Amino acid sequence: MSRRLRIGRPAFGRVQRFTRKLSLRARVTMWATMVVAIAMVAAGLGLLLGLQHSMWSDRDSTGRQRLSDVTALVQHDQLGSLIPSNGGDADVVEVLDTHGKVRASSDYDTRPGSPSGFPAPLPPRVLAGHPTTVRDLGIGDGGDFRVLARPIRIDGRPATIVVGVSLTEAEHTLSSLTTGLAIGVPALTALVAWTISLTAGRTLRPVETLRRQAADITATDLHRRLDLPVCQDEIHALGATLNDMLARLDDASMAQRRFVADAAHELRSPLTALRAQLEVMSSYPDPGRDPQMAATLLEDTVRLHDLVEGLLALARSEDPARSRSQVARVIDLDEVVLAEVRRQRSLTQADIDARRVSGGRVRGDAEALRCVVRNLLDNARRHADQAVRVTLGERGSTVELTVSDDGSGIPPADRVRVFERFTRLDEARSREAGGSGLGLAIVGKVVTAHGGTAHADQDPAPEDGGLGGARLVVNLPTAPAPLEK
Repeated sequence: MSRRLRIGRPAFGRVQRFTRKLSLRARVTMWATMVVAIAMVAAGLGLLLGLQHSMWSDRDSTGRQRLSDVTALVQHDQLGSLIPSNGGDADVVEVLDTHGKVRASSDYDTRPGSPSGFPAPLPPRVLAGHPTTVRDLGIGDGGDFRVLARPIRIDGRPATIVVGVSLTEAEHTLSSLTTGLAIGVPALTALVAWTISLTAGRTLRPVETLRRQAADITATDLHRRLDLPVCQDEIHALGATLNDMLARLDDASMAQRRFVADAAHELRSPLTALRAQLEVMSSYPDPGRDPQMAATLLEDTVRLHDLVEGLLALARSEDPARSRSQVARVIDLDEVVLAEVRRQRSLTQADIDARRVSGGRVRGDAEALRCVVRNLLDNARRHADQAVRVTLGERGSTVELTVSDDGSGIPPADRVRVFERFTRLDEARSREAGGSGLGLAIVGKVVTAHGGTAHADQDPAPEDGGLGGARLVVNLPTAPAPLEK
């Protein structure tokens, strides 16, 4: 068995490699035709076997009826040397003695005492009472017969009644049907193959049209769309899906171009300033002015460094492989928040209230989440007048982090836009205000990659317990608590 399997597997592999080289139309035609051909062959064999069984059963019934008729003649002592016919010439009946000689026959040419035309001795199955097919008998018109026998006693002596029913007509019918199937099945299979190939070709024609149109679309004309077929079928759904994909690619391409343009614009300003000041220092050295200009250069360099770091952080947040790996560790987010609060207090005169920070465990990338907290606090610190408030706590199945300030707030129309790249509101566009418009974009990307949400809102007024400025809210899924031992 194992050797046959080893031999069969390479053959099956060759068949698979062969079919992979065929077109979809050819594969559909081949497999569908094979299935139809196998079904027709099975149906033809079933028809032949069923018809044969029916004919054989009919002749066996005829033979049993003749046995009963002759037995009745013997029992009524009416059996002569010539057994009366039943109206047909397809059966031969003989009554044989113990020596196999004919005592009575339905054939006029067979005389009593002559040798029997049946085999001597009779086959065991015939003697056991089972109908049996015997080939090439010389009785009647010759040919194949269904033979039945029944032992009987005549005048106290044992004898045997033998009946043979001719199969010539039945075999002729089966032969004609076999010939018809042998011609018809291949012809019908060829017709089915042609029909399937034609139908598959017409069915796949819209797919080929979509393929050609899609092949003509390049990165420079993603605005183009595929022509959809009129029928609302699966191919129409495929074309609509491809058009949706092209729309998403077009949007992504436009966003990428805007990102490159915005990044180039943001990088050009500090680089231009650095170049101009360095050219002044190089062309007109001044010991009294150079230290002050060096401080300005350092400030611009820090700004340029922060911008590049923001671009790298944004690129990392949009990396799918990194996003999939950001669920490896359980992090105490309150520790991250308190560490960043301590850092921010050293950078601002504003009061940062962290008394409402409680425990919160999340699963993710510690460095990425630290960047989220830092950007939220940086944003609040730049826009706050005197106070910043940080709250953290679990809310059901999420950990909610809120950073509020007492600044002018964010207009409702801009509360979604602030999470886009290089988005800066009017008050933040000055160089002195700091920021490159990437901080909240990084927050949105990182939080989304961690399965959370981020949104901007208005903090309640001071008389209602709030600070009255912007309120940025981040929700992250709660990490499961560790099992107690």
